[in-house]
Amino acid sequence: MDIEKELQKQLLNEREAEVFRNSYDREIRFYDFISSGELELLEGFFNDLEKGPSNNRQGVLSDSELTNQKYHAVIMTALISRFCIEAGMDISVSYSLSDIFIRKIDKAKSVAEIWDLEKAISFEYCTRMRNSVKKAVVSRHVVLAIDYIRTNIRENLTVESIAFALSLNPSYLSKLFKQEMGRSISTYIRDQKMDIAKNMLRHLDESSLSIANYLGYSSQSHFIQVFKKETGMTPEEYRKKNYHQSWMGKE
Repeated sequence: MDIEKELQKQLLNEREAEVFRNSYDREIRFYDFISSGELELLEGFFNDLEKGPSNNRQGVLSDSELTNQKYHAVIMTALISRFCIEAGMDISVSYSLSDIFIRKIDKAKSVAEIWDLEKAISFEYCTRMRNSVKKAVVSRHVVLAIDYIRTNIRENLTVESIAFALSLNPSYLSKLFKQEMGRSISTYIRDQKMDIAKNMLRHLDESSLSIANYLGYSSQSHFIQVFKKETGMTPEEYRKKNYHQSWMGKE
């Protein structure tokens, strides 16, 4: 079997047909969103895919369109499970979920069903990663506060606004949160925003101004000030150092 000959032939055919595969950084961004529990960013990723046709494509693994999609869905599921393990998901839980979903993929009867499964798999893992932060949390009020913060992370959040939304006393919520999470609500909000900002800088081409607006900062300068205090680098310095960083080398 002359693999090198087959490889060169396929590369030539793809160049002549002007075929462009999904970019590596785009793929890593997708898995990073899931393993980081970034539901909003993952939803935006799928929304972009559904807007219309793209010149990106998957490799041809089978002459059958349905079988081809099944193979890609299985690969996607295996990679998601391993990214999530790297990010802290229990190994047995991740592998068991993978097995369950792969069996569902195997039984799928149409490409549309595979697409629905791919979305379901992505959001199931992403939601579990998002919820993993609650394991050490005891009170329902802190769980609700975390949910509210993560859902409204793009807003200019304060202890008062969160307490008002949850019909709680700000002082009570602040004390309870610090006691259970080991950090203040304001610190938790800042850390969440910084995690998202770092993800965006690693994988997207958005400007500091766009990221600042996305995360609800009052100004670009304020965002840069907070980011530099947190990381020791400006957003652009961080991007130059970490842009398109492989998941194998994540912080």
